[in-house]
Amino acid sequence: MLSTPSLFQGNARRWRIAPPTPAADAALVGSTLPPLAAHLLARRGIAAAPAAADFLAVSEHLFEDPAALPHIEQAVARLHAARERGEMVAVYGDFDADGVTGTALAVKALTRFGVRAISYIPHRVSEGHGLNNAAVDALRERGAGLILTVDCGVTDVGPVAYARSHDVDTIITDHHHVPDGDLPEAVAVINPRAPHSAYGFDHLTGVGMTLKVAQALLAPEHPLDWADGLLELAAIGTVTDMAPLQGENRYIVHHGLAQLRATRSVGLRALLAAGRVEPAHASAETIGFTIGPRINAAGRLDHADTALALLVTDDPEQAAALVVELDALNGERQRLTEETLTAARAQVPEVLPPLLAVGDASFNPGVVGLVAGKLAEEFGVPAFVYTLEGGQVMASCRSTPGFHWAEALGACEDLLTRYGGHAQAAGFTCTADALPLLTTRLQDLAAEQLGDAPPAPEGVVDAEVTLRELMGPTFTTLRRMEPHGVGNPSPVFLTRGLVVEQARTMGADGAHFRLNLRADGARWEAVAFRQRWESGTGAVDLVYTIGVDHWNGAERLRLTVLDYAPSPLAPLAH
Repeated sequence: MLSTPSLFQGNARRWRIAPPTPAADAALVGSTLPPLAAHLLARRGIAAAPAAADFLAVSEHLFEDPAALPHIEQAVARLHAARERGEMVAVYGDFDADGVTGTALAVKALTRFGVRAISYIPHRVSEGHGLNNAAVDALRERGAGLILTVDCGVTDVGPVAYARSHDVDTIITDHHHVPDGDLPEAVAVINPRAPHSAYGFDHLTGVGMTLKVAQALLAPEHPLDWADGLLELAAIGTVTDMAPLQGENRYIVHHGLAQLRATRSVGLRALLAAGRVEPAHASAETIGFTIGPRINAAGRLDHADTALALLVTDDPEQAAALVVELDALNGERQRLTEETLTAARAQVPEVLPPLLAVGDASFNPGVVGLVAGKLAEEFGVPAFVYTLEGGQVMASCRSTPGFHWAEALGACEDLLTRYGGHAQAAGFTCTADALPLLTTRLQDLAAEQLGDAPPAPEGVVDAEVTLRELMGPTFTTLRRMEPHGVGNPSPVFLTRGLVVEQARTMGADGAHFRLNLRADGARWEAVAFRQRWESGTGAVDLVYTIGVDHWNGAERLRLTVLDYAPSPLAPLAH
């Protein structure tokens, strides 16, 4: 690694260059690793040889014992009883991709276990998040005597009590923040964040929780193949829910991707084909940009049952028709998101507050969460975006580092009709009359935690390197650090003085560009998305990530440009 200044100013933003890892820390990682790889691992909090070995090998040690989950024994016993009685079990999931994949996983696992299982996902607008009394009645009428929740339920004290009063038991699996106060009186409340939990990893998603229940249920009877077809669903929900890809989540996504690359799922194969992705080349990026948005689009704009049907079908013709429907919904979701984002930006005040609150009755409730995420990223402050219907505010919240949405909403519980979520993402409803005071209190909390002035947008470069340094054993180790995502981002590098041999714009409006570069006697290809190229630039200092591109059956290295600036280290073209 090069010894460099601590800052780099690109076209888009300023970048802070991480200092070199002290030699002592690098030595702890292990002398068999290239120094740059040791530095990158230490940057991710892995600075001891055993932890590095577990991380790079995606060790079985990362996969926790489900027996440590709270109330898991009660849940397993109740499901055994349901099988013995021939009882119908209803799987009640959430309408996002985490809940949909978790519902599909639970139905598949229960069916494999020998239990009669049906599914129910509420409508985002007419029912909202979580269990409700009308749904309990509908499931009773279908013959269910037990409800297993997925990705919801930990705050549903009333509906669980209602179900119990009508002789319907409930098993709750959830991963959201557990508020102070009484838990629902369910047969089991399985949540690694619950006060009674001693589980070793508390960042599982809703589908991850369902996977652990399936493991506890199926592994004793099917020790070799219990997870067949289940891990791929867990990987999809984990990536799409933007959970940190550390610890057990890393294990789930790594092995789930291996399953996805050889998937026998008719629905997933149809979905990959629609995205023009060869199953063998499926990656976390495939989930994030191809699979996840299409699954989410159903619950955002229509009903999540469409996506659920795709994940459980064995009929190729039905799968093809469902994918066409999801593609259309996803296209509409993209259009609405851009329209709503433009309208939301127009509401952002010139003097930026410590927390953004924007909304309008015309905003579609299915995209307000996406817009909140884009605003938080763009302006560097927590944001909530809301819509209005019948005097009720329905809002989705997204955070920035240092602000915990679930805790903030808990502190404003007296103003809310309903709320839930976790640190980075949450949602709430309240009356329109309560919104002004709620906004003021949330902004005061953000100012208290983050300060009045938002930080200037700044990226972080893991290391300044030459391209030659990334080759050989270093690149092999970089590949072993995958899959990348939240909590384990793709390493970001800075290389100076790259000669531009060719530059060409891409896209209908020239919003992207591709570069042919020369450095260290070799040629490289780079691509940039949603960035403008400055014509006449003969050499660049480049901030980028490195990966493998698949094209016409061949693999090639590709740099993905995050930012750049004309370089003084080589002459500009005239």
